[in-house]
Amino acid sequence: MDLLAEAASRNDWPIVVTAIGAILGPFIALMAMVYEGRRTRDQLEIEASRMRLQLGVDNMWKLIEKWEGPATHRSRAEAAAHLLSNWERRSELPNSALDVLDLFELLAYLVIRSKTLSLEDAWINFSGHAISWWHVSRPGIEAFQRNDHTLYEDFASLADQLMTLEAERRGETREALVPREKDLIDYLLGEKKLVNAPWWRRR
Repeated sequence: MDLLAEAASRNDWPIVVTAIGAILGPFIALMAMVYEGRRTRDQLEIEASRMRLQLGVDNMWKLIEKWEGPATHRSRAEAAAHLLSNWERRSELPNSALDVLDLFELLAYLVIRSKTLSLEDAWINFSGHAISWWHVSRPGIEAFQRNDHTLYEDFASLADQLMTLEAERRGETREALVPREKDLIDYLLGEKKLVNAPWWRRR
């Protein structure tokens, strides 16, 4: 600093400016790096958000295609027929019902754990089906969970959140939206019709 003062006293301003630049240069460079790092981080966060949104849209379309595909239609119809014929024994779920529940467990995983799908999107596209299948299958799910509480825990959480959101959107209480037994039977009758059984298996 004494050199700077001496140079300034001699009116050697080019030397003073050069010296100040030499002192401040690394600091300015450091600040530029910090700013660029923050900007890069913000850009990465924006890009990650866009990717999550796109991934969520892709996953939703895949789930809808699978839900409305022939294999899932067959599982839904077979499970519905079995449950209607064994209404009081719904704690014993057939494999076809597990195929349906596994799809809802995947939906719940995407909403709750990976967060690549919003609850709102799940509600718009699957709320009615998810809530109905949850209440229809609940005795069986609870039987599974007595041995392993982790089974279908994401679907349980999703069903609870969907019921809450449904009540909020409709301006009703959750209790008012719990399907009655007749509602569930009517729902299963509709599911059973997804696949037309051959005439010798019709009842």
